[in-house]
Amino acid sequence: MELERVIQIDFEDRLGLGMEIFEVCEKTGVDKIGMEVIPAQGMFIKFRCTSHEQVQRLMRDSEEVKGVLSVKLRDQMPYEEREHRLRTILNSVSEGIVAVNKEGEIIQINDVACKIFHCSSEEVIGSHAKELFQENAPILETLKTGLPYRLEEREFKKGNWVIHVLASGVPVLNEKGQVIGAVSNMKDFRQVEEIISKVDRKKQLLTFEGIIYQSAKMRHVIETAKMVAKGNSTVLLRGESGTGKELFARAIHMESLRKSAPFIAINCAALPDSLLESELFGYEEGSFTGATKGGKKGLFEQAEHGTIFLDEIGEIPTQVQVRLLRVLQEGMIRRVGGAKELSVDVRIVAATHRNLEEMIQNSEFREDLYYRLNVIPLRIPSLRERREDIPLIARHLIRKISEKLGKPEIHLTKESIDLLMNQPWPGNVRQLENTLERIINVIDTAEITPQHFYEWTDLVSTRHTAECVEGDFQIKIPIDKEWPTLKEIVSDVEKQVLIRVLETHSSSRKAGRILGVSNTTILNKMKSYGIE
Repeated sequence: MELERVIQIDFEDRLGLGMEIFEVCEKTGVDKIGMEVIPAQGMFIKFRCTSHEQVQRLMRDSEEVKGVLSVKLRDQMPYEEREHRLRTILNSVSEGIVAVNKEGEIIQINDVACKIFHCSSEEVIGSHAKELFQENAPILETLKTGLPYRLEEREFKKGNWVIHVLASGVPVLNEKGQVIGAVSNMKDFRQVEEIISKVDRKKQLLTFEGIIYQSAKMRHVIETAKMVAKGNSTVLLRGESGTGKELFARAIHMESLRKSAPFIAINCAALPDSLLESELFGYEEGSFTGATKGGKKGLFEQAEHGTIFLDEIGEIPTQVQVRLLRVLQEGMIRRVGGAKELSVDVRIVAATHRNLEEMIQNSEFREDLYYRLNVIPLRIPSLRERREDIPLIARHLIRKISEKLGKPEIHLTKESIDLLMNQPWPGNVRQLENTLERIINVIDTAEITPQHFYEWTDLVSTRHTAECVEGDFQIKIPIDKEWPTLKEIVSDVEKQVLIRVLETHSSSRKAGRILGVSNTTILNKMKSYGIE
């Protein structure tokens, strides 16, 4: 069995000392691996041997050399200790670190970088940086120019993985100022988002910075919202379900002078009428069966000096509308079962997807309350009105969903982006997120194609029957004594079109894509019309 040992020799310097120690090593029969001499510390020799007796003989013979003061065993060579300390330091940081020499060969890589690039240090050390970073890597440009770079975003594919990093780099210079290498430090993009979230979660999740957009229409709404956020006036957010009204409400609060005070949100449609009133205004002890001893503060009291967000304001019952009007007019509330009025300093941001004007006409919503709420109306556009935002939002959602599911980041093909941009999205961002999460759950590829959407969702192609039939397709409607009903005509036309398309496109899924409906719709129609 071979043993590896390291000895440290302390000595008084004299001519020929090193040669004599080497002769002792030869005489003892050990296999020298390495040697290092450090002034004021001594000579260090690493060697292989076959027995402990051989080690002891080497140490005794070395001590007899003139000028040797002492010989002792060490655990490691000094350069090994330095390398161990360096690796410990490199692996203790949260960023990936890669160092290259002047030829562009990788000489150091820490564990974080190995995790980012899905590799081991043994695989990459000694290889060229192009193999790790791919072409046009900023670190190679730094080797050529000697110029540092900072926070450059890089994204590329490696097998089934998508490498997405934010990287900085600096040159390594010798005493003459010549470039002898370079060091790059980087963070996984998901790690960047996580750090931002931990350091300033409110800013990341609740401010206008958290709203993903690039359209002029959305920019105008956000700029307006930022201006009105500075005041205390009531804001009414209008928009379809899933457009992000609560996100706007939170952003308005965080942009206001009230940001250090509470923000309290309540969905008025989620609570029964009796409970909604007591939640908003609180109650006194004994005001109803089951009331908490000592009473309870309502949300208006809890939001003192802050903001209360009343989502689905169109759903509140008449008696609550009356009490809410008093808050808006006079800043006063009265707890359920209480006689004393309390002053509250709360800003109200309300939201609805309903047509309040029509509700007023139908006596379902108080007109005076409407005017109090509608001081500053902000209409949030639907996805259909800002289609250019869809690719940006989709990529953001995919990153978030992939991280939640513990999957490598997935990309949309151009055809998939086109498909998403041409959908009506009645559920807006919420529907888009749910659709993407369903797809990411069921696929194991690095890209999402239109076929995935056709197979797993109700999304349909926007291209209709252009490829279905060449020339004219005429349908005859039989008329006996009387015209058939319109419903009968529509059903007959639908049946004939379906039969004709299925003649050339035997699959229900293909027929659905041609006719712009889902596979389920085609199957239901086939069953309804008895089409085999």
